[in-house]
Amino acid sequence: MRNGLIITAIICTLLGHTNMAVAQQPLFKNYTANDGLISNAIRRIFQDSKGFMWIATWEGLSKYNGYNFKNFNTANGLSQNLVNDIYENKNGQLYIALNSGDIDMLDGNRVMGKAVACTAVVNRFITSPTNQVIALTDREGILELSNGKMVKPAQSFPAQTYADLIWLSDSLFIASDENSLKAFDRHFNLLTQTLVGDNKYHETKLYQDSKKRIWLGTYTGLKLMDGVPGKNRPSAFAPLPAAFAIPELQQGKINAIFEDAAGTIWFGTTDGLVKINTDGSNQLLTVKNGLSSNIVTCLMEDKENNLWVGTAVGISKIVTKGGVRLYPIENGVSSNDNLFLLYPFKKDHFLVSTNKGTKIFNANTGQFSATARDGKAWRGVVPATAPPLFFSSGNLAAFDTLTSSFTSKQELPSLAVSKIAGDKNGNLFLSDMEHLYFSSGNTLVKILNYRISSLLVDQQGDLWAGTWQNGLFRIRYTFTRNNFIILAKQHLLPYQNTRCLFEDAQQNIWVGTRYHGVYRVAKNNGGTLAIAGFNQSDGLTSNFIKAIRQDARGNVWVAFYQGLDKLIAEGTSFRVFNFSKVNNYYASVIGMETDSARSIWLATGEGLAHITDGNMEKFAPLPVYITSINTPDSTYPLNANNIQLGHLQNQLQFEFSSPGFINERQLLYSYRLTGSASAEWSKQGNQHTVSYASLNPGHYIFEVRNLGWNGAWGKPAAFTFTIRPPFWQTWWFITIAFFCGVLFIYQFVKW
Repeated sequence: MRNGLIITAIICTLLGHTNMAVAQQPLFKNYTANDGLISNAIRRIFQDSKGFMWIATWEGLSKYNGYNFKNFNTANGLSQNLVNDIYENKNGQLYIALNSGDIDMLDGNRVMGKAVACTAVVNRFITSPTNQVIALTDREGILELSNGKMVKPAQSFPAQTYADLIWLSDSLFIASDENSLKAFDRHFNLLTQTLVGDNKYHETKLYQDSKKRIWLGTYTGLKLMDGVPGKNRPSAFAPLPAAFAIPELQQGKINAIFEDAAGTIWFGTTDGLVKINTDGSNQLLTVKNGLSSNIVTCLMEDKENNLWVGTAVGISKIVTKGGVRLYPIENGVSSNDNLFLLYPFKKDHFLVSTNKGTKIFNANTGQFSATARDGKAWRGVVPATAPPLFFSSGNLAAFDTLTSSFTSKQELPSLAVSKIAGDKNGNLFLSDMEHLYFSSGNTLVKILNYRISSLLVDQQGDLWAGTWQNGLFRIRYTFTRNNFIILAKQHLLPYQNTRCLFEDAQQNIWVGTRYHGVYRVAKNNGGTLAIAGFNQSDGLTSNFIKAIRQDARGNVWVAFYQGLDKLIAEGTSFRVFNFSKVNNYYASVIGMETDSARSIWLATGEGLAHITDGNMEKFAPLPVYITSINTPDSTYPLNANNIQLGHLQNQLQFEFSSPGFINERQLLYSYRLTGSASAEWSKQGNQHTVSYASLNPGHYIFEVRNLGWNGAWGKPAAFTFTIRPPFWQTWWFITIAFFCGVLFIYQFVKW
């Protein structure tokens, strides 16, 4: 479709960017020529049966194996650089449709030459419900790839150019050309057509979603077909549903349409990526949100449900299972001396401290709105107060959800209050920078002479006070007749710099520290306490803990300054899952909270982050493949096995990878070479290449395996080879030499 390519190229050059401010945005991972991609101008994205990604561009073909790009163009065998589409046969061989009309074959990492004889330019390969492989062409109608040959079935329009085709059933499909929509039966007989003229359907994209709606992406926006066309029943169009009747889908060119596994429908346009959620809400994602370019050319969902977005300036990937959603706030969540406000005052609504005052955040819409102005900068909520009290410098107040204002204000004692907590009787515990006090009415009693970092009144009514550098105190008290009495006081973790406290659903107390990670203080039946610690030696990313919370599944989340770890209960202990590392999510964390569903929310220096956990710690190991086998002078086919090498070919290099793309840099491998001096499995790491030198003659098996995020090792990939000994070490040479020696000695003695 040469004319279409020229038009697309002009659009890619001339169109500017349209930005639209949105509240929620996903995390993008971008890949460009700087990362090794052969070209930034993306045309198609394809995943093969093993799981590796193939990217068709204007300047060649790239294979992405999870750690680098293997590129193909005319310099290493392709007939032309401009790639239209890719098809894989049952043997794992790839057919590469080029805009020159050639179809090349790739087997492994090698260009094998022409796959089939073809004189037509193939624009698309499409597989029917009955596994019939159809090729859409320029001016040659529809071809069929059958038994390794291109054949042209009898058809109504043998010289037509087709842009796209979708099968509506195993006996009906519709196709778009420059001037019309045509409906055919499976024998390519025309049932009906709708003529529009003026190239209105030029490069039209066709898509049928899970609700059987038929969408058309055109140069003039989105169209919805009214029902299914049939014999003598031409195509008609219906009004767009309200969720889709938005300017972003009605004013520009639609290049791609895709519905993901969750039912979200994505539209690739020349003004960005449009997302229509299942609830009808919509969002425009542009370069402002991290997209590589506003000109989206293709969409593809891989086997892990990651969404790959091809653009005019590279690829953007959205990890849908990661479950991190961002809600930016200008200058982030406001905090002062580790005090901040992130409080769920009702379902799906939070009070949030910002540098422009306290805001109400609606999690359903992702929007922020102002509270009624009262001139106060509210610094946090008082734990264990009902109804909840909020404090600022010198004041307490309740929050009226009807008027969105802070009411019933009262003054605090004349202290520079830095931390505050309350009990179920309405008493308060206050700290300044040097002391801890009990406060009730006019009663003010000094309890401790330490700088307090965190306060908690547990479900049993005991006070827990974490100090800046003098450990943790547990205080049992009573207050009757204006008399505060300490019944018992325990000093725990005396040399720890505590930073946060949390009580879980099992009434364990969790203590976050500055230098030694997190401690769990469990209450035994006999009244004793059992303390267990978790730190970097146990797998934590950081020993500096900012906040601790528990989700609805009982997992304990630990926030450090730049991200999150997750503690998963296993037996009597916990397994550490490095959530931020796996999800590639890092932020300047201020604090953490849970909503009414006990879902995790972060307050950060960039805004809010909602952690809708995908339970990736349960993911089993992926298949691992050996992707390259080399000696200094040779490269061996990937399907070769038990190769025989000469004694001088005793240096081998292996490359390997697992086609997992949630976070390629966090996939861990281990390998070994059986038959070598050390046949032990290597230490796990994100290493994809290993070399062996000066191998002795013998029989070897190279094995590599992948570690799943569930902590289990997968099945190893193996390669067998033999290094032959030099001829003077072979049995026949030694035998001949032995008899020659015997004969020589015999002749010498006889002489």
